[in-house]
Amino acid sequence: MREYKFAELSVGMKESFEKEITPEMEHAFRDISGDDNPLHRDDAFARETGNGKFPQHAVFGMLTASFYSTMAGMYLPGKYSLIHSFDEISFLKPVFTGDILTVTGEVTEKEEGMGLIRLKVMIRNQKNQLVSRARMKVLVLK
Repeated sequence: MREYKFAELSVGMKESFEKEITPEMEHAFRDISGDDNPLHRDDAFARETGNGKFPQHAVFGMLTASFYSTMAGMYLPGKYSLIHSFDEISFLKPVFTGDILTVTGEVTEKEEGMGLIRLKVMIRNQKNQLVSRARMKVLVLK
């Protein structure tokens, strides 16, 4: 876990991490969220419904989006973070079990008076395809 304090952060700073999507993650998310849509568990349904665009069931978009919390809480700024809000979250391509996602966050602004940073976060799959992006505001508590 990073422990950046507000004074240590600067515009242009970046952090990245990787996560592989596992069936266990999907099951845990399904149990927590209560979302049992067949698009997220039934390969045949996903192939048929997606007109061939899905080779298998699609991972929950919000499971992918949970890595925005990981970025702020563990990496940028890390320990002293409190997510304030999201200006944008976009899901651009489906994610599938076994995908290896690289999550990269960059500080785009610092607001001194509030102790707040703005992050641009991109999530790419193992093919370097952008699957999701977000712009978020994070308070830095120290």
